Amino acid sequence: MEISGVTHYGDTAVLVADIYGYSKLMSRNEAETSQRVSNAINLIRQLAADYGGTIKNIAGDGVLALFDSTANCVNFAVAMQREFSNDVVWNSGADPISFRIGINMGEVREGHFGLHGHAINVAARVQTLAKPGGICVTQAVSHVARDVVDVPLTSLGTPELKNIDEVIEVFEIEPIGTARHVTAPPIIERHVTVQDIPDNSVAVLPLDNMSGQPQNAHLCNGLTGDIISNLTRFNNLHVIAQQSSSLFESRHMPVREIGAKLGVRYLTTGGFQRAGDQLRVQVQLLEAESGRSVWAETFNGSIEDVFAFQDEITAVIASCLSVKIDKAERQRQQRTAPSDLQAYGLILRGREVYKQPRRELNLHARRLFEQASIIDPAYAVPYASISRTSNDAWRFNWAEHPEEALDDAITKAEIALRLDPDDARGHAALGNACLYKRRHDESLAAYERAIQFNPNDADILAEMGHSASVYGEPKRAVELIGRAMRLNPFYPDWYLWHLGEAFFDMNDYEQAIRTLTQMRDKTEAYRMLTASNALLGRMDEARRHAAQILETHPEFTLKHWENVPPDRNPGPRDRLIEGLKKAGLQ
Repeated sequence: MEISGVTHYGDTAVLVADIYGYSKLMSRNEAETSQRVSNAINLIRQLAADYGGTIKNIAGDGVLALFDSTANCVNFAVAMQREFSNDVVWNSGADPISFRIGINMGEVREGHFGLHGHAINVAARVQTLAKPGGICVTQAVSHVARDVVDVPLTSLGTPELKNIDEVIEVFEIEPIGTARHVTAPPIIERHVTVQDIPDNSVAVLPLDNMSGQPQNAHLCNGLTGDIISNLTRFNNLHVIAQQSSSLFESRHMPVREIGAKLGVRYLTTGGFQRAGDQLRVQVQLLEAESGRSVWAETFNGSIEDVFAFQDEITAVIASCLSVKIDKAERQRQQRTAPSDLQAYGLILRGREVYKQPRRELNLHARRLFEQASIIDPAYAVPYASISRTSNDAWRFNWAEHPEEALDDAITKAEIALRLDPDDARGHAALGNACLYKRRHDESLAAYERAIQFNPNDADILAEMGHSASVYGEPKRAVELIGRAMRLNPFYPDWYLWHLGEAFFDMNDYEQAIRTLTQMRDKTEAYRMLTASNALLGRMDEARRHAAQILETHPEFTLKHWENVPPDRNPGPRDRLIEGLKKAGLQ
């Protein structure tokens, strides 16, 4: 509300952030610190908007932001601190960039001389109580924070706040980088006999973060994932996807038992240590049945050697498994590495954020990928990743200009392939974007090229199954997704979603329902469950699932979804819409 040139913000969440030790950082290296702080503030400005906030003031090392939603404000603060705990991206030797954040709620006014209000003063005082990398909130904010943040809150009592007379209880949101005990997800028992296990089958278990520093977790997981990605390029290897092997992180069970559960003859284990710029990576290859060590090696070097480590480890594992590495395969194995390690760190963090299909997380991941592309314009991976975020923005109706988002998905995938024509993930991104443009022949051709470069990438195989199904080849889709499930035995829900879609396309609604009900999170299954039950005449079930669609996707409309399914033949799409209409959706 505006009165006489003064804008009045009612019940507003106020966030104040300040860089800890800014003056000392500037005194040590002014040019580098200025650039790093500029990059950090730029990301904060973008992320705040993605979470529904507005940056109102930036003064050197400080930021003031307003949010209409306190929940969004707290989520933004947690997301921001998680970003700056990523050592690979933001820290430099012994001089990390650490923000302290304070959050309060109340009325704020904006006039000719800027923002003012008691709520801002309290937020600024509360910020000084936060630890570097931490967040402090007032009692009013703590009630919301408990509901939206999966980290503990600790009361700091009612500390004296400079020039604030009232008594205010302050709570600390536990520093984001603090390690917490997380219950490992359950592992579904699989019955695999030794005779069923391929000879050249291997799983790379997560490297142990032996440095004990949570901020190195992204680099440790990235190294594990890239070794797996390199190994999947060999036609003669059966490589278990990281999705499945990562479930055995920190699990204390015999090697033989892990091998049986993953269905492999060999396991790769190891550890990762980092001290400043120095790295040590220890790796060993074990025969799962006997536990015998086939090969062990320790790699020492600087952090810039991390990509050389990946290539050497990959080549030795393949050689130990008697896989012939010809010149063409060796070239495919050696990806184009980023010229700047910060770009690599941004990609690793972006992939972690991107795992959940939520609007703000999709935007968040995109910002990280965009920063990586700015830092290293010749690095292909960020562009393929941006393509994915644009595709999702179109598909889930998150984009203000949907067709522009879909065009951007195509453009970014094409840029990735110009930079690295041998990148399987770039071809897969193009295949995915072409699919929703209904360029079906191009989509399937792009996936064919992707599996030529990476024949064991489970995610690409499952995506290709989706492309085959909408092309009109659902039986081939079932075969491709089945291969993906063997390579990724603890597969994510979206494999089942694409498999259920293939059965729906074959008019096998019973099998589609049986498949989709196996999903742990059925959010994306509700549309097809609604239509399948309606087409079978089970209207009570259909209406129940229809209500779940509107609860999980309140922006859902039939008008939008009539254009989303990319089927080459109209039959499956028409049957889906028919079933949704029968269930009462509009």
